[in-house]
Amino acid sequence: MMELKKLRYFVTVATLKNFTAAAKSLNTVQPAISRQIASLEAELGVKLLIRNTRAVTLTEAGSYLLENAQRMFELEQEIVTSVRKIDKGEIGQIRIGYLASACFSFIGELVGLFSQQLPNVRVQLTELTSQEQIDAFNKNEIDVGFSRPIPNDMNFQLDCKNIYNDRLVAVIPKCHALSKCESIAISDLKEENIILLNRMKAVGLFNKINTLFHQEEINPNIVSQPHNMQTLLTEVSAKLGIAIAPSCVAKLYTKGCSFIPLDCTGIEVPLEIQCLKDNNNIIVEEFVKLTTQNKKLIMQLSQLELSGHYPPK
Repeated sequence: MMELKKLRYFVTVATLKNFTAAAKSLNTVQPAISRQIASLEAELGVKLLIRNTRAVTLTEAGSYLLENAQRMFELEQEIVTSVRKIDKGEIGQIRIGYLASACFSFIGELVGLFSQQLPNVRVQLTELTSQEQIDAFNKNEIDVGFSRPIPNDMNFQLDCKNIYNDRLVAVIPKCHALSKCESIAISDLKEENIILLNRMKAVGLFNKINTLFHQEEINPNIVSQPHNMQTLLTEVSAKLGIAIAPSCVAKLYTKGCSFIPLDCTGIEVPLEIQCLKDNNNIIVEEFVKLTTQNKKLIMQLSQLELSGHYPPK
């Protein structure tokens, strides 16, 4: 294997076409360069340079070696530069999983700010439910997730930071009598058909809502558990029942639905940014930092003013 020092001496002489100039450029003496190149020629078993009193010329083999050695040193510099940029988080990629219903109001602006800060980092966005994000973390398919709080027995490997707290609302067909209310108590839903997002898609959210019913000693008549929030809204619009969901869903397609605040305590629904506790990716650190620094903006973009009837009549 050729030593880089010998190869570098050869490239310098071959480029400058002069041993004296090469020695000055390399801050060494001419005999040392001559020894290194002679050693390289002996190692390869070929003549690389033809030296005379006026100049140095290359053999055909020398010309070939010079061309490829220069490419090699250029690649070496590119590698060094890239390694340093990666270490600083200036290039690379970040894979982000997110809950569409909870994040679509701010995720575009947040990622845009991040891309302005680190324009050479590729961002990959994937819409995933809370459970799908857990699976994706386990399979190393995402670096960051935006999700509802994960039950303690499932999030031992994650570092979780609160971003903002949403509210639970009742989603009611516009023709329903309860759609005229300014607020609704859980007890008002005792005789109603209830629609909840599928438990396997959002375990924490499902359990929180169920707890609200059980605190009132109500066994809810759950008639449907759709797998996404848009289907949940469509079922309400179709008058199949009343749903309970975070208020952020009101920013999806909501024709035929009214959103009424719940008149009870303990109805906040946090949104968190999550990453692996043993993360050592500076790009992930920078994204989490940017997100936490912009919590106020995220909250402003995400919050919905509920006046008892939304959308306005």
